[in-house]
Amino acid sequence: MIEWFGENLWAAWLSLAFILLVLEVFSLDLLFIMLAAGSVAAMTVALAGGAWWLQIIIGCVVALLMIGAVRPIALKHLKKGPEDQLTNVDRLTGTEAQAIETVTATEGLAEVDGDTWSARAAGNYTIEAGTHAVVESIDGAIVYLKPAPSIEWNDPQTRQA
Repeated sequence: MIEWFGENLWAAWLSLAFILLVLEVFSLDLLFIMLAAGSVAAMTVALAGGAWWLQIIIGCVVALLMIGAVRPIALKHLKKGPEDQLTNVDRLTGTEAQAIETVTATEGLAEVDGDTWSARAAGNYTIEAGTHAVVESIDGAIVYLKPAPSIEWNDPQTRQA
């Protein structure tokens, strides 16, 4: 068994690369994928017939270069946009919603950005079905709504002189 392992170090490097890629899936910080690249480089040296010490040196050098040179650039591209940019459900706060059912403090449904949400009134309001509202906050799968501001226009025909 030891002889096989010594003659097939490429399999160990491949296994290490796979383990590092699995760890990257859970961490998502681009560190383990850079280490996996070093492992793949060492595997390439092993398949080319390089000595074990050369495999280790090439693997370490490639991993360090990837961490030092490629990772910062990749992180910069992944985190483009302003620091205060809202994403996912955070961006829905302040958007318009439409009540599908009457929304009270205890029940209701609303459509927000094309999706149907469980809705509750964000205060002592009753929002009738079909009425527009504004998303005040989100807690789990529930949107809290307040009535949309509206302008009540007086009809000039009905004004008292």
